[in-house]
Amino acid sequence: MPTPMTYWSISSQVLKEEALNLWLKVDVIIPEKNLFIISSNTKEILFKSTDFWWNTSLGEKISDDKELTYTLLSRYGIPIPKTIYMYNYEFDNFDWLEFSDLSFPVIIKPIDEAHGNGVCMNIISILELQKKLKISFSLYPKMIIQEQISGDECRVLVVLWQVIVAYNRIPPSIVWDGYSTVRQLIDYENINNPLRQEDYYAPLSLILSDNELVDFIDKQWYWLNSILQKWIELQVRWNSNMGTGGIAKDMTHIIHDDIKKLCLDVANKLNLSICWVDILATDFTKPLHESWGVILEVNRTPWIGGNRELTAVNSGREILRKLFNI
Repeated sequence: MPTPMTYWSISSQVLKEEALNLWLKVDVIIPEKNLFIISSNTKEILFKSTDFWWNTSLGEKISDDKELTYTLLSRYGIPIPKTIYMYNYEFDNFDWLEFSDLSFPVIIKPIDEAHGNGVCMNIISILELQKKLKISFSLYPKMIIQEQISGDECRVLVVLWQVIVAYNRIPPSIVWDGYSTVRQLIDYENINNPLRQEDYYAPLSLILSDNELVDFIDKQWYWLNSILQKWIELQVRWNSNMGTGGIAKDMTHIIHDDIKKLCLDVANKLNLSICWVDILATDFTKPLHESWGVILEVNRTPWIGGNRELTAVNSGREILRKLFNI
């Protein structure tokens, strides 16, 4: 596991380490901004974290705005969840009958946030939705409301129109030992799992205890001070975001070729040569249309910090091999 500098992202550190392992040269230009150059005898490539020059500025602008992303994907017939957009100034006079076409539970999220910031999941009624939106609009001018699709989540890394790695993102869970509370078990996992650190400085982040966690376990009729019988497993967050405590399971070699082709098509449509494509489906061994699957998001700066520890693919090394034809 790398030990990154406080200002240096783990993805940058991984690329630096793997470049040196491949006998490439690394020149760090502005460390606090993750700007560096990796070069061979015949080529040099400028990086900002995992971004490099093959991504177009248009593609970056589209992927940084979820509304633009969903609108473009929908135009090309790529499946996305049913979606409604709302500005904060529309809230007081909004026609809530518009939600008659959506099935609960729903999820809300800001247009241009990342790392799970501002996301509220498993909203089960109009009243709860109104409450969550009112809070969200104190922070964000516009929100996305989407049907929450059942299934498993897969994150696929595309580099220069090739799938490099794919892994199942799994929400965090705890297992009762018969005497500890939910709060104590979360603290124990955060303190004693060597793969976990705060934020994105390790393969796994700490399980985040916030209102979303409290709401989710409350809907299962449990509380932070609950103690249940031994070996019961409790999922403590709905979302599987790695920055809030989710874990990963390698599925690179089982996802269907049609899903891989769809991910390449998404990257091509958005003019992105490196990106994550997040997918939700019930069975990744089948084409997406056979498992009620949808594209959740597209991220143009992939986080690769934990791939060496959590999957069978060293994505940092594979990125460099592809870019430098090694």
